[in-house]
Amino acid sequence: MPPLNPNRVLFFVVFLSAALIAALFPFFPRSVSVGEGATATRDIHSPRTTTFESAVLTAQAQAAAEDAVPPVLVYAPSVQGPQVFTLAQALESVDSVRKNSALSESAKRARLLGITDLSLSRRSIDTVLALPDAEWQKVRDETARILAETLARSISADSLQGEKDGLLQQISPDFTADQANLVADLARPLVTTTLVVDEDATESARQAAGLGIQPVQQTITKGQIIVSQGTAIDAAAREVMSEVGLLSPRIEWDSVAAVVIVSVLSALALTVYLWRFPVPAISSTQSLVLLSLIVALPLFIAKIYFGLAFPDEENRFLPYFLPLAMMPMLVATLLEARLAVLIGVLQAALLVFVVVSMPDLSLVGTIEPLDAGRVLMFYAAGAIAGAYAVQHATRANQYVLAGVLVTAASLAMLFAMWLLDVQRDPIDAVWMTGAASVSGMAAGLLTAGSLTLFGSLLGVTTRVQLMELAQLTAPLLRRMQDEASGTFHHSVIVGNLAERAAYQIGADALLTRVGCYYHDIGKVVQPGYYIENQLGGGNPHDTMDPEESAQIIAEHVRAGVELAKQHGLPPTVRAFIPEHHGTRLIPFFFRKASQDDPNVDEALYRYPGPKPQSRETAMVMLADGTEAMVRASADRSPERIDELVEQVIGERVGEGELDECNLTLQDLRTIAESFKQTLRGVYHPRIAYPEPTEPERRALIGRFRPGRRVAAPPVLPALPSPSPSTGPRRSA
Repeated sequence: MPPLNPNRVLFFVVFLSAALIAALFPFFPRSVSVGEGATATRDIHSPRTTTFESAVLTAQAQAAAEDAVPPVLVYAPSVQGPQVFTLAQALESVDSVRKNSALSESAKRARLLGITDLSLSRRSIDTVLALPDAEWQKVRDETARILAETLARSISADSLQGEKDGLLQQISPDFTADQANLVADLARPLVTTTLVVDEDATESARQAAGLGIQPVQQTITKGQIIVSQGTAIDAAAREVMSEVGLLSPRIEWDSVAAVVIVSVLSALALTVYLWRFPVPAISSTQSLVLLSLIVALPLFIAKIYFGLAFPDEENRFLPYFLPLAMMPMLVATLLEARLAVLIGVLQAALLVFVVVSMPDLSLVGTIEPLDAGRVLMFYAAGAIAGAYAVQHATRANQYVLAGVLVTAASLAMLFAMWLLDVQRDPIDAVWMTGAASVSGMAAGLLTAGSLTLFGSLLGVTTRVQLMELAQLTAPLLRRMQDEASGTFHHSVIVGNLAERAAYQIGADALLTRVGCYYHDIGKVVQPGYYIENQLGGGNPHDTMDPEESAQIIAEHVRAGVELAKQHGLPPTVRAFIPEHHGTRLIPFFFRKASQDDPNVDEALYRYPGPKPQSRETAMVMLADGTEAMVRASADRSPERIDELVEQVIGERVGEGELDECNLTLQDLRTIAESFKQTLRGVYHPRIAYPEPTEPERRALIGRFRPGRRVAAPPVLPALPSPSPSTGPRRSA
């Protein structure tokens, strides 16, 4: 095949470079997740100088100012009532103990000590038990008065103890010392603070204090250490990291330059390969655009995914779940395995570039060199295994098997790299197996499911389509069997000839066979004008002008192309119809016309062409001419077959019909030897059987006509006619 057009080469380099730059552009839409308390794995330096209002430091200063504001306290009248009520209940309990004559002196003392709301000393208990009722009532009244008056004042927590200590000074001097101490002991436990916090006033005061703090300005210089290695990241450090752009998507122009260089070099490498080893299906602008997307789109998806999956600090092997072997497998199936391997290895190398160009992710998590090695080995091995596993796949189960092979190759690489990890853990085997299995099996299934779509976009006929067209029950082939049976059997034999030869020279054997089946499909339009379909009947060309006959013969090419388009045959199969005759003369009618007019115009007796453009169509031209020549020959001995094969191939070479395909002289020699072997098998000699013996005749006659005696017929009898009552019978 000729190399790509220079304009398309330039277009491919530019478009693929642009696609790769877009895919690898060092912009990661995910902010780095750095939580407070995370430990920095390296010294984190500021990439630039900046001054900003620190919200964190300002908030800390405001919080300190607010905390310095004491609570606003106010007197709470509601405190007095419950405390006076509690005193009354406690005094009633004392009364009940005093009046209980059934209790002994010690029991009364114990009861008085057990009153929870009071805390009486032994001396006060003695006084309680010794006081007459009248005196006791005075003590009760004085205690209630003292407590009520005390709780009517503002008592803070700081002054509470002073209020309790000053109770004795407030007791009437009419009481004895023991009575005064008793009053103080009764009231003291119930004296409490009467001030409560005014939440609203306190909040207002604190807000006023916070608002009085000016915003804190912070200046960070380029290269300044924000957080040292091994230091926990606090809120202030995280704010600085955010302000200098470490925690948000940013563009570093040195990284952009690196991406441009890598992208252009990668595009040039792939372009040089296509220039040196042209791929038939990659010639149009549409196919070049699609190939560029096949290379670049997985890299873009991987870049986004790697931004989420790295760093893999917990060894879950999440970066290896992507089914990236799918694209090389598609290329191998639709185009060729060598190109698929190149694309797969190139993508794996660019994935390593993606991994090492993610500096943001290494702030609090480490991306080790081992991670980059794993990515390269894992995805390169999967691509190579997948490409070679599916290059000749024709059935769905072969893609499942290919997925298994991708899994095995990828897992082997992961295991090899795992052995180099000093921190490996046996549980890693579970995650490695899961990652390789998901990646490999998903690649196989996705490839099988998307073949038709990508095949139609690339204009490539898939193996599945060819297998369907190769079925002899296909509509066009069924029509050929019914309407042009001679042409059908000729096509089958030509298919056997060409397929074997295609396999031996490394051409597409399946495409060759399918092309053979359909190369003469146009003859179904007027089957009676072709000798193989006349079956001993009259030849309409006997009464026709040679030029008219030649036009009818050539018409089967145009009619075949139209039929193929109507029935949706792929372009690769349609190409066999015009190219199997190329631009050759229609020799029989040209020579017949030349007998009458030596100056006859050759153009009127040539097929429309074009000449064969591929090895496959060229082989069909050779097989078609060889089969026709041998069938027409009365002598089909091995020597004559060899001679005819050499003659046909030599004629086609001499006529220049093979000038536009890429068959080599070695290919032609291999094809010739293959044709000879196949045709010898087709036209092998058979021995003549002797006449049937008398017992054989009688046995056969008796089988068809039981009970009837027949003397010795010279030939086997005809089968009996079907009975009108039973309808037609089938022979055994």
